[in-house]
Amino acid sequence: MLNRRVLRVKAMQSLYSYFLLQSSLRDLIEEELVAKYALDPALHDFADRKLFETKQNLIKAYFRNKFTDEPIKALGALANEELQDVENSYRNYEKLMNAEVKSIKNTMMSERVRLQDAYLKILLLPVSFAFCNEQDLGRTKSSLVESFPSGNLSQNSFILKLKEDPALYELAKKREVDWEAESSNVIHWYKDVLSVDQYIINYQVLKVPSQEQQFECVQYLYKKIIFKSEIIGSYFDKHDLRWNENKSIIRSMVLKTLKNFHSENPLELQPLSYNEDDDFKYVDILFSETVGREYELETIISKRVKNWDTSRMATTDLVILKMALAEMMTFPSIPIKVTINEYIEISKNYSTPRSKQFVNGILDVLANELSSEGIIKKSGRGLLDNK
Repeated sequence: MLNRRVLRVKAMQSLYSYFLLQSSLRDLIEEELVAKYALDPALHDFADRKLFETKQNLIKAYFRNKFTDEPIKALGALANEELQDVENSYRNYEKLMNAEVKSIKNTMMSERVRLQDAYLKILLLPVSFAFCNEQDLGRTKSSLVESFPSGNLSQNSFILKLKEDPALYELAKKREVDWEAESSNVIHWYKDVLSVDQYIINYQVLKVPSQEQQFECVQYLYKKIIFKSEIIGSYFDKHDLRWNENKSIIRSMVLKTLKNFHSENPLELQPLSYNEDDDFKYVDILFSETVGREYELETIISKRVKNWDTSRMATTDLVILKMALAEMMTFPSIPIKVTINEYIEISKNYSTPRSKQFVNGILDVLANELSSEGIIKKSGRGLLDNK
């Protein structure tokens, strides 16, 4: 199931995309602005090349200054028309960036829907396999062949229970989740994966499978076929760019659903996490605060970290540091040690080999300084383990 670390990772991935896009968009708009003041050989004298280059550098300096809260230094004067060009370019950047932030955030938050839909779709897959078995059995019987495949799969009582579960099908219908439009994939998997699997072959030849054997078959379908098959996995890879990460989340939800799934117990659909609404509110705020406080966070990092230029840091490390600071400053109920430990673990898996020590050292220093200055304030659970 989902936990806060997974949500932090998803926020980090979205913020990483945001910062990369921000940098490339800023460079693109700056290039377009500066290009307007380039020397045109058809109109200008090459002897004035230095004057044009000076003007371009001045335009570039004014444009870059728009991204800080610092007053403009003695850079030189620009004409009103040139100042307006700088202002228009900056406003265009803001407009485009605001649209991209909204898009990135929407994509991140819609992960909730994608995960829920994948969970439902995988729960329903054995029902589609059973239907293939039923169709296969019917075709073979009608051909008057003396031997025909067993219908054990299509008559599996637990698969039938899945098929008939009102809560599952009501939610699947509401979310428009099914395999009907992709029946060719299901048939392909049934023939090339299930029909050649020795466990399924052995199950199909059982004369009268016991309840225990029927349940074991369903467990096997999920554990050893649906979540293990490379052929089926490639389908989910294609439809979910982060399937390698999301698969473990969906798998744990499916297996927990199966845990108490017996003939006398109703199917119990699982949430993504124990506090799903709170968790997604948390990741929403974390993303927004990291973006909204971006300049403040970078200023804190650059001013308090000696011998380090933020422009030379690994992008992932800088994103992790900004997120960690935003979390410490925004969520008073999360202990500082919890935040630091979580982002150290993320840096171990998603950044450079030395990032663990780097992130740990910087966050320790910043947490102590910002706490003593009253910038980081903790309350309730947030006061635990902070010493």
